Amino acid sequence: MTDRQTDPALDLAARALAVVLDLEADDLRADSPLDDLGADATARIQWADVVEELSRTDGTPVDVPDAVLASAGTLGDLADPLAPQLPGTVLQPGSGTL
Repeated sequence: MTDRQTDPALDLAARALAVVLDLEADDLRADSPLDDLGADATARIQWADVVEELSRTDGTPVDVPDAVLASAGTLGDLADPLAPQLPGTVLQPGSGTL
């Protein structure tokens, strides 16, 4: 499993989810189940907005595909489509960044 500190996509996804759900980003992992965290449909839409805002602030704007919001089961699933858009992300199948 990749680490947030070495995976820009997972880090961005965790920071955004922490904002939306009022959690600590450091407590989130790639395999954190979204349903268990309380990430309902509304929270996932808010997450996408926060991801896009944070990524612009970070200097590398990303787009969140709408399809990922409904199909994601874990934080890693949310991070996966961000990975190709962020420099420094190592794509590793099964690690949360595919």
